[in-house]
Amino acid sequence: MDNYIFTKANNKEELSQLVKLYNTVFAPEEVGKLADMLTHHFPNMGFNNWYIAKDKNTDEVVSGFAFIPWQWQFNGLKLKVAELGILGTYELHRGKGLFKQCNALFENDLKENDFDLAVIQGIPGIYHRLGYHYAIPMENHTELPLQGLTIDDSIEFRKINKDNYALLNDEEDLFNERYHIGVNRTCDHWDYIQTKGLKTEYASELYIFDYKEKSYYLRLLKQGFGQGLILSEISFKMPADAHQKVFSFLKKRATILNKPYIRLNLPDSHPLIKSALACGATIRPSYAWQVKIVDKVKLLNKIKPILEQRIADSQYNGLSSTISINMYNHQIILKWTNGQLVDITNEGDVQADFTLSIREELLTQLLLGYRTWQELQYIHHDVFPADQYLRMDVNHPSEMVGLLFDVLFPKLNNWINGQY
Repeated sequence: MDNYIFTKANNKEELSQLVKLYNTVFAPEEVGKLADMLTHHFPNMGFNNWYIAKDKNTDEVVSGFAFIPWQWQFNGLKLKVAELGILGTYELHRGKGLFKQCNALFENDLKENDFDLAVIQGIPGIYHRLGYHYAIPMENHTELPLQGLTIDDSIEFRKINKDNYALLNDEEDLFNERYHIGVNRTCDHWDYIQTKGLKTEYASELYIFDYKEKSYYLRLLKQGFGQGLILSEISFKMPADAHQKVFSFLKKRATILNKPYIRLNLPDSHPLIKSALACGATIRPSYAWQVKIVDKVKLLNKIKPILEQRIADSQYNGLSSTISINMYNHQIILKWTNGQLVDITNEGDVQADFTLSIREELLTQLLLGYRTWQELQYIHHDVFPADQYLRMDVNHPSEMVGLLFDVLFPKLNNWINGQY
């Protein structure tokens, strides 16, 4: 480590070296162009969003990654999210722990700046040891064959412009009413997608169309996984017969671009997916965001209104109890009084009325509604309501404990639309 400097980028020269690094490491993909566009044009990005390792002997940037800011929403509550992305290292400098040192700077910034979540879209598996776990659906693969889809030219699909940004914001609000965890984008994000984003590997096209006196939108990716034409966003609420008009447009685009099928990268619960399945689509395995909760107690405090509402809407209305999430080497205690969550702490050895035992690395999936405790238990038998196996207290049988945790941490409908 004595041969390297670990810091954040400060100037155009260091960014230029990062661009060169990425274009070399990821060739033939022009990832360096993405880094340059994000730095100069993406909302709330700048030189300081890059964590870099420099060779002391040459003063050259030899490794680096980006912190890309997001704002997500959880039932209307704003979550501060940092994406760790675009990690690259020259081959000569790999295997020396450079990422580990840069990541320490990133971790410190996450805590100092009160981020709720850190997230990763990319490489499978290797980030689990840093606390990242699959917890939000992404890159769904509903594949719709072109055969059987009719061509209908009765509707005009036109490119979106700045005058349509208000529609996009309204559509996002409507979408987020139906999904527990989603993204909040601004007009600046739409403008980036419509302009500078077109010059990157994440380029996409936004279209608007009118049907029965209302306007709707859709987004097509120019690149992505698989050989199909990728639809990544579309208005949530539209008449069922409008779906066939959309499929007609997608078939025409796929034919022009020589795409063999249409891939709907949409949540499984989206109404368009149901129409696609009726037209012969198949759902293939999907991927997921890797998520790290920066501070679990702080996150639970932030979503306290959500937890209190879940209790208020349940058979546990007016709950006065002490609840423990037992992670074996420590626990998080939630103290309830008359249906109010009055204290959340991970300090002290407290005797709880209700306990769920769960390994800490599985907790992210539970808190964010990716898996229920029963689904986690199916593979991990050390997830269980306190006395399910022990049965030490007849006053609190496991069935009652399990029901309470069903209420507190149900499975959720989550989806994050892309912002660049």
